[in-house]
Parts: sequence; structure tokens; C-alpha cells
Amino acid sequence: TKGKTLRRSQVDYLENDLADLSPGPVDWDANPNRKKLDLKKLFPERPVWLEIGFGGGEHLVHMAETYPDVGIIGCEPYINGVAALLGKVRKLQVPNVRIHPGDARDLFDVIPDGSIEKAFLLYPDPWPKRKHHKRRLLQKDFINLVNKKLKQNGIFYFKTDWIHYFDETKKLINNDLNWRVLQKENLDEYLVNLPKTSFEKKAIQAKRKLNELILQKTC
Repeated sequence: TKGKTLRRSQVDYLENDLADLSPGPVDWDANPNRKKLDLKKLFPERPVWLEIGFGGGEHLVHMAETYPDVGIIGCEPYINGVAALLGKVRKLQVPNVRIHPGDARDLFDVIPDGSIEKAFLLYPDPWPKRKHHKRRLLQKDFINLVNKKLKQNGIFYFKTDWIHYFDETKKLINNDLNWRVLQKENLDEYLVNLPKTSFEKKAIQAKRKLNELILQKTC
């Protein structure tokens, strides 16, 4: 897990809260056989949403508080973001959140296929220099993985303020029969008016255009 120097309160959140909010063993040492998570046991009688790279957790904790009948798993490789979300969860006492402090691809290894109702990827690192584009999370293999983990008709919601990243992602799903592109008028109200994250506020302040790609799994 990556990150900068932590404040004392952040260390407290990590030491005392993170273990209880873990979705289950994900890393090789704790789960050498990559046993699948039992999401029905983790979130009984609830649909499960996933946020990939939750940053400071503003969107995730808002959704968890607003929709208590949904279980939400978040993953984030930066420990400062993990600590920030833990602080919000402790303050608001939301019980329907689980946190993986690491790479989403490791979490995908243990999430059962066809089990996630909605997945969100909001303002991922754009790696703007061309020589770094291969580091972008949204490559074809990753998009296929998201599709595999979603339920039939599940939704993948991607937002970015970098137009090149947006355009390249659209090209990746062109003519892909596994996806259908949705327009906002096709969505429930809560997906139309997502809460603004700190990254989104910075993008608006910098007068960068916000771009969103909303995909529905067709097969």
C-alpha cells in the first residue's frame, strides 16, 4: 500500500478499525488458494456495489449512508485515502462498508463472478504523459474483468476529467457486445447526481471538462 506520513489519528483508524472492515483475506499469504469471498455472508440480503480507487472516500461513504440496504466494498492502494475513509466511517457509524487497502485486481481474484451490482471508478490517475499510458488502470483486460464480476445488467460508472483518457476508454468498448452505453436519462436519480469528490472539485476549479461513461453489462 502506498502513501505519505500518517497523522496520529490516521494510525489509530488503521490499527483499530481496518481489520474489522476487511472484506476477507485477499493477499497470497492470507489466502494462498484465492478462496472466493462469500458476499452473501458478508452482506446478507443486500446487493453489493464496488468502488475502485475511492480516494478520500467521499463518494463511498455518502452512498453507504444514503443507501443502508446496499453493501459497498471499496479498494484503494494509497494508505492515506484508506485512513481518511476509516475516519469517515467511524464518525458516521455506517455498518455497510468493507475496505481493501490495495489493488483492485487482487480483490477481483477473490470476488465471485457475476456478484456485483454496480462498480464505480471515479477520477482514476490519468497518467497524462503518453509514455505512461500503459500504467492506466482502464485497459482492455481490466474492463473485461469488471464485466466478469458484474451481474447481468450490472452497471460500470467511469468518470474522468482527462478527455484523452475518456476517448481512449470509449475506443476500448467500441463494438464490444458485452456492454451497452447508457445515457443519464436511463439511470436512477442517485446515479445522475453523484456527490462531488475532492478530485472532482479540483477539476471544476481548474475548468476541466467532466466526462462520464456509463456501461451496462449485456452478456
